[in-house]
Amino acid sequence: MHLIQPAAETLFGLRGLVYAWIILVISLALFSYIIFRRYQMIRVGQNDPRLDSIGRRIWDLLSYGFMQKRQPRYLWAGIMHIMIFWGFIVLGLRSIDLVTEGLGLPIFRPLMESGFGPVYNTLKDIFELAVLIACVWGILRRAIVKPERYKGSHQFEAYFVLCIISFLMITDMFYEASVLRLMGPTSTAGGWLPATQLAARILWDTGSGMLSSIHNWSYWLHILAFFFFLNFLPLGKHFHIITSLPNVFLRKQKKGSLKPARWGVEDLEDLEYLGVEKFEDFTWKHILDFFSCTECGRCTDMCPADAIGRPLSPKMITIKLRDYGYDKFPLRKRGNNGEADKQAIVGDLIKADEIWSCTTCGSCEEECPIFIEYIDKIVDMRRHLIETSQNPKTFNQVLMHVEKTGNPFGKPAAKRSEWIDEIEDIPIKILKEGDEVDLLYFVDSYGSYDPQVQAISTAIVKGLHLAGIDFGILGPREKDTGHQVRRMGEEGLYQFLVEENMETLNSIRFNRIITTDPHAFNTLKNDYPASFQVSHYSQFFMSLIEKGDLKPTKPVMTEDIYTYHDPCYLGRHNEIYDGPRRLLRSIPNLNLVEMVRSRDRSFCCGGGDIILWHEIEKENMRMADKRIQMARDTGANKIVTACPFCLIHFEDAIKTGGLEDEMEVVDLMELLMSTV
Repeated sequence: MHLIQPAAETLFGLRGLVYAWIILVISLALFSYIIFRRYQMIRVGQNDPRLDSIGRRIWDLLSYGFMQKRQPRYLWAGIMHIMIFWGFIVLGLRSIDLVTEGLGLPIFRPLMESGFGPVYNTLKDIFELAVLIACVWGILRRAIVKPERYKGSHQFEAYFVLCIISFLMITDMFYEASVLRLMGPTSTAGGWLPATQLAARILWDTGSGMLSSIHNWSYWLHILAFFFFLNFLPLGKHFHIITSLPNVFLRKQKKGSLKPARWGVEDLEDLEYLGVEKFEDFTWKHILDFFSCTECGRCTDMCPADAIGRPLSPKMITIKLRDYGYDKFPLRKRGNNGEADKQAIVGDLIKADEIWSCTTCGSCEEECPIFIEYIDKIVDMRRHLIETSQNPKTFNQVLMHVEKTGNPFGKPAAKRSEWIDEIEDIPIKILKEGDEVDLLYFVDSYGSYDPQVQAISTAIVKGLHLAGIDFGILGPREKDTGHQVRRMGEEGLYQFLVEENMETLNSIRFNRIITTDPHAFNTLKNDYPASFQVSHYSQFFMSLIEKGDLKPTKPVMTEDIYTYHDPCYLGRHNEIYDGPRRLLRSIPNLNLVEMVRSRDRSFCCGGGDIILWHEIEKENMRMADKRIQMARDTGANKIVTACPFCLIHFEDAIKTGGLEDEMEVVDLMELLMSTV
């Protein structure tokens, strides 16, 4: 039997080729219009330079975009997504081949009739089955398992798109199978065709007339579904199919840093206001983030604030802002902006409690497969709240203290170095203008004034002295690094602190800096306008141990079991995981076990940034309480940390939980010095 290609068939006096061109022109015209309107939406955003480090960006695109490196962090869901993603890559050529055949432009026919044809046909059929299985798996998972992280997502759209993708697989399978049943095995271009053979079994007893109809209908339904799907993508959450790869390529390259108040604006006085007041105040890249969200909920699932019942879901912030943007910038222009005109972004759409619930721990950003950024957006919204005096009242005194005295305690600068008076027999230089040392120890505010943290500072000084390091501190000339101040949203005060500290740092000579806490380390390394050689104390002292300048010799008690807590600004934000663990393993007899949530999935203690001075009323338990329970679950009775804020909050959680006889929190530096 001679089989007529669907595009060569005549319907209502017109060849199928004419209908194919009509479908193509209308679909591409509509798609171009939708994309243009979405592009206009991005164009309203603020400047955001993203074309540095091109080589690294290409590598990120290959590893995180095409190789889907972050997907298997949720193993089975990740495998399902990888199957669908690579199905799109492989089967995209098939759909384009079918479209061009219908247009009378069989540009891929020579390729398919070459030795490439059988290989590609085998891959195509394997991926058609894989994608179909993944789609059915996805539908059943959403309907039966109902993962909590999907709560709030656009569920109907997810089901609908999975059905469309399945429909595309099925129509191609039956298009090929009808040819196989009508013309026999020699009709295909060769290769192993499991999907086609499966569909052919279903058509086993079907007559030739029906097979011919199935052949035609499968083709046209596939083409119509393909172009419908193309135009549906930019209308909702599945726009990520188009935007996710660009979003990965344009990802933030410097972890731990914060964007400035406005890119390209050096003097804050040049700005009418700070922060995000309206949608147009987000950067164009942050608007691209809204388009790219897959609503997978991984960010919220890993968010410690959400885990303890605070009113924060990173996923819902993105969904609300994207839907707001779609309403404000509709596809069809209108005289007003609908509901978007009636809502303030900060206060109405995104509540203040949501914004202040964030600890900037970075769990959400570490988990997102396509590198959506949350911290910069949240801090920008905080800047607006600070600017308009909508911040928690507890901030006012803290910020006033920092402005007047350079520290959040309001204590005189003259007392900043009083803690060294208790250290006998160790000469500690308090550096003056023009002085020179090998190492500058930047103590920061808590290490200078808080009694608990002063013990860590003392241990660091003793370690430096024991290793014979030429070091000094700034003493009264040092001011707070401003890490917390900036993440609270007080950009002006932060800039003031930077100017003061930079003037002091430039007045002395040194080769390197170490810090007490990861927050100061992060700000000096990633936010300050200088290229200092900055280390956290855990990095520096591990290097001393490796060189033999320090050697832990006193064993710890063999019955004690230790677990290490990765501080957010040492771990996730700066990727320092192995150094502290190597340091711990250098201590004789130390038995180290890992918590389930460790390294880049470490659970925030709840003690960083604004939570030092503001309690969120709506929470089921404190983060530190939950983290202590995680430590207990390992069987450990000692939890080690390398951050003074973690230390403070864990000690408080142990006391309030009545766990003093079961658990003890230990600072890494103090533990090290007890064994040297």
